[in-house]
Amino acid sequence: MKITLLNVLSEREECINKDTMGGYGSATKIGNGFFAKLIESKKKSGVKLPIFVLGYIAAIFSNKGHIVEYKINEIPRDSDLVIMPSSIVDYKIELEYAKKIKEETNANVGFIGPFASVKPEIYLKYADFIIKNEPEQAIMNIAEGKIPKGIIESQPIKDLDILHYPKWDIFPIEDYGYSPMVNKKPFIPILSSRGCIFGCNYCPYKAYYGKWRQRSPENIIKEIKYLKEKFNIKGLLFRDPLFTYDKNRAKKIAELIIKENLDIEWACETHFDFLDKELIDILYSSGFRSLNVGIESSDQEVLKKATRKSASIEKQNEIIDYCHKKGIRVAAFYILGLPEDTEKSILQTINYAKKLNTIVAQFFISTPFPGTNFYEQVKETIYDNDFSHYNSYTPVFLHKNLTKEQLLNLKEKAFVSYYFRPKYVLRFIKDKIK
Repeated sequence: MKITLLNVLSEREECINKDTMGGYGSATKIGNGFFAKLIESKKKSGVKLPIFVLGYIAAIFSNKGHIVEYKINEIPRDSDLVIMPSSIVDYKIELEYAKKIKEETNANVGFIGPFASVKPEIYLKYADFIIKNEPEQAIMNIAEGKIPKGIIESQPIKDLDILHYPKWDIFPIEDYGYSPMVNKKPFIPILSSRGCIFGCNYCPYKAYYGKWRQRSPENIIKEIKYLKEKFNIKGLLFRDPLFTYDKNRAKKIAELIIKENLDIEWACETHFDFLDKELIDILYSSGFRSLNVGIESSDQEVLKKATRKSASIEKQNEIIDYCHKKGIRVAAFYILGLPEDTEKSILQTINYAKKLNTIVAQFFISTPFPGTNFYEQVKETIYDNDFSHYNSYTPVFLHKNLTKEQLLNLKEKAFVSYYFRPKYVLRFIKDKIK
């Protein structure tokens, strides 16, 4: 068979990335002011990530002898099967393309991803099948020539080591980047584990991925060596949300990178509770230069009511201060408008972010993604049912303490007041010099 992996993107001014928010996607919209637009422009030019699972899907089909191609915003005319990743932010244009493919070609059309998994009824009119949950197991069956119909339940891969390395040579890897966190290219993301142990009720990642599973350090190192030999990569992002959950495994990965002299600069995401100074030291020696962490709010009571298990303020401050001393860039993520938030608590969170003064501070607006417990909790108060607005920057439900206008103003204030202040500008300049 000839298979097309089709990524469809609407032509909007926002920076659209379908591989964020656990695969639901996001569309960066900071505000209407001059400085807000400057920040949007910078983010659009700096962060470009592939839809990670497509790399695995390409590898599965290719290893079974099928012809696989990757296209963006193009109607494939001679394919037998078109697989499209779904997203919440661009679902309308995805449906438009699926409709055209069904009308103008003989190809079968299938959708994957978390949004199609939780809202398959939106896609079924123009699709032959929807794969619910992590798609690799179902893709393995399709690669045997069994094209399904309707809604297909795919089972999670228990042993991630059995997966073939993603087939990145059909993707435009020269376009991918993660500035300012990882500035070296060629750059590519890599998976070391999947799933999460926490139960934050608002988390879109948790809504799609199941129990935490890990790849062996040896398997990961083999992939890094393969990526260096084939693509000469110089920058990596470990795409999993809890890279250091198993500290001994993370340490072993770092030790093997050092032993193999892989000379790579890499970033990861994790939770403060799974970091300490000793671990940071060994990770740094292996090329660890960028850390993504979720802080969400500075108000512990707000976090507790959102079922967020947070590290203490003291622990957060200690780890971030130590990373700054080591020269490790930190990106901190915050959520404005959690159910118990008030204007006062949000302003305190903004001020706390400024105190930490990380190289990146990302301020999202609390969004009830379908499939999460949070969505069920607030669905009676949702006033905007256009899912393309669920972009992590737009209020869509009636907040008991804050109006839509207040949240939008606080979001813009957070970004502009954070990035356009002397203390941050000085940090940015020092980082560039280093």
